[in-house]
Amino acid sequence: MNKGNITICLCASRSIINKENVMEVSQILNKAGYTIAIEADLCEKAITSFSEMRKIASTTIIACYPRAVYALFDWLDLKPAAVLDIRNNKAEILSRFGLSESSASRDLDADIDVLPAKPGEDAWYPLIDKERCCACGKCYDFCLFGVYTMEKGVVEVSSPTHCKNNCPACARVCPNKAIIFPKYPKSPVNGGLAEEEPVAVNPKLVYNEALQMRLEQRRASVSLLKIKNKNKA
Repeated sequence: MNKGNITICLCASRSIINKENVMEVSQILNKAGYTIAIEADLCEKAITSFSEMRKIASTTIIACYPRAVYALFDWLDLKPAAVLDIRNNKAEILSRFGLSESSASRDLDADIDVLPAKPGEDAWYPLIDKERCCACGKCYDFCLFGVYTMEKGVVEVSSPTHCKNNCPACARVCPNKAIIFPKYPKSPVNGGLAEEEPVAVNPKLVYNEALQMRLEQRRASVSLLKIKNKNKA
């Protein structure tokens, strides 16, 4: 008898989530009668398959920080049934189901080898915590890559794939810390509640950093175009 459906996000393109924890939790829950689906990257799935995300929203989701996960689904106008954080404490997750770590098999290596992989660049883009957003438009004004749109006082992430990989600059100018980058290593930018690094910094310095990234991106595009033209000649 199926006790319930659970989706676990592996965030496979980064080392944010411990794979051993994923396999151990997956084994124990499966043994207890739950149906487990392991996704390589929910952030990527959110921009490629709305229909699958809608199905996933009806399951219990085990992933990174809940604030980030709720913001991801809110962006799609979906509300997940429940979200649990696997970044820090697998014992706490298991206790929510009345289970303990002692139920797990110790031989996890073989299972880890067959986990879904996500080669190449990962889905790096911002999410907006609507409960914190004051619609000031600073992220929209600041972003050099055209990620945001602002209409009738509402800011939206409209072109997530335009975002520059590893650039969290807009999050650093947000007065309410409403901008989340789930794959960023430190809180509160990654959706965590701890203050692992200051967010409010000199806007000019942040702008210069973003501008430098933009210039590097343009140089890379020009170099690639030259190579393509040379190969055609």
